[in-house]
Amino acid sequence: MPFSTVTVKENKQESQLQVQRMAIFNQCKIIEAVNDQDETYYLFFHKGQYLNYASAKKLTKRSYVNKAFQKGIVFIPPHPLIDFVLSSQPQFSKRSFNGLFKKLQNYYSLQETALIATYFESFINKEKLSNFIESLFYKERRDGKLLSCYRILHILKEFSPHHRLADAFSGDLDFNRYDERYKNNDETILSSDPIYLEKKLYSSKHHDQSFQKLSNMYAKQGRINDLLAISIQQAVHTQEPKDYASLQELIDSRFEDLDRLYLLEDLYKRGLTIETLQQDLLHAYIENEKFKDILKLIHQTGLTLTPHQSDQLVKMVKGNEDAAEELTTEELQMLLGHLLESGDPEAAEILTQAISSLLDEHEISYIKKWAEPLKHHPQAEPIIKKVDLMNELIEDPNQQMKLGELYHEFRQPQKAIECMSFDMELREEDHRPVQWLAKLYQEVGMKEEHHAYKQLYIDMVKRRA
Repeated sequence: MPFSTVTVKENKQESQLQVQRMAIFNQCKIIEAVNDQDETYYLFFHKGQYLNYASAKKLTKRSYVNKAFQKGIVFIPPHPLIDFVLSSQPQFSKRSFNGLFKKLQNYYSLQETALIATYFESFINKEKLSNFIESLFYKERRDGKLLSCYRILHILKEFSPHHRLADAFSGDLDFNRYDERYKNNDETILSSDPIYLEKKLYSSKHHDQSFQKLSNMYAKQGRINDLLAISIQQAVHTQEPKDYASLQELIDSRFEDLDRLYLLEDLYKRGLTIETLQQDLLHAYIENEKFKDILKLIHQTGLTLTPHQSDQLVKMVKGNEDAAEELTTEELQMLLGHLLESGDPEAAEILTQAISSLLDEHEISYIKKWAEPLKHHPQAEPIIKKVDLMNELIEDPNQQMKLGELYHEFRQPQKAIECMSFDMELREEDHRPVQWLAKLYQEVGMKEEHHAYKQLYIDMVKRRA
């Protein structure tokens, strides 16, 4: 079942938040959620590892959060990638940032710790964050790790371009040599800096070579959900069947049933228009008996059901007594039009069921108009002629028994009882409406009325003999 809510905990107090969206941006995943008072919260993850959550009344325009939702890949629930992130633990506890940053240094390199610190610009004073990153720089410098210092300085300069540390080491000869090696794309130095390399590849991921390198990086690191995210975006960007085929293979190897359906829906909503996706989505809708979505997709794309798909749709409708009630009258008309067009032998029976269902809430005149576009189909013509006849008879008091018989054909026993009762009062000596009433009351399970009219019918027949 999709995660539409997330449980957060602070000082032993739990709260339920409604998930709004998730952004995947480089190594970071951010989930935006709101509480009952419409207050916004952000949950942060680094390569799938939960970090912390925080609330923010207002985000700065250049904050990491805004950048992630503007430049990253955004997913709206329900979505399996959101589910995967939130399923990592049953609830997410609030941590102090001081405790978090101290703990990070035990699990990540100081360069990676510096990067993670930049995620929280909207929640911690920027100067405080800059000073923390500066402390990591000097820690590496004391240990003589100049390359690591350079990489931390690079993160700090991007985060706070005018920080004093940037000016202090602007002319450092060792750092200048590193600058040259990075500018010249030195493979040796780049291969040892996955943070920089990922950022570089991510910024140009729509280029084939960059996409392949980034895909290989994610696969080697076991970051399959990040691989899925960029593959989704790539397939939509290129609209190439080969890119969708690669993505489809990745999806099929990891997801089934509704999760797969949600992924296909997401691709369709993002604007992937190739027919193979449309056919896959149609198949998934049929497998999951999504009546409305089947009809909407057919209407939007002009897809034609195969004979097998048509058979599946017929079984789906016949096996669900509430199928007609689940659809709007326009959707029901579309469904019947398609089934009749396909020449399905069950279409006439389904049309009769549909009219019976519509009679529960609509007048005959409405149904006559609704059925008009279906009239040209040979299977539909005799059924719709009965609707037309009912529309004529409804105002004729002398034809109520005939109208009642037609109501009975369309499985409307109560309306048929009303017609037969009126006709019985009009033709007191005619035993036929009495016979009908005995039959109808038996069908609706009203035993006393059934026996009373049955006896009345017997008495009338005896008097005529």
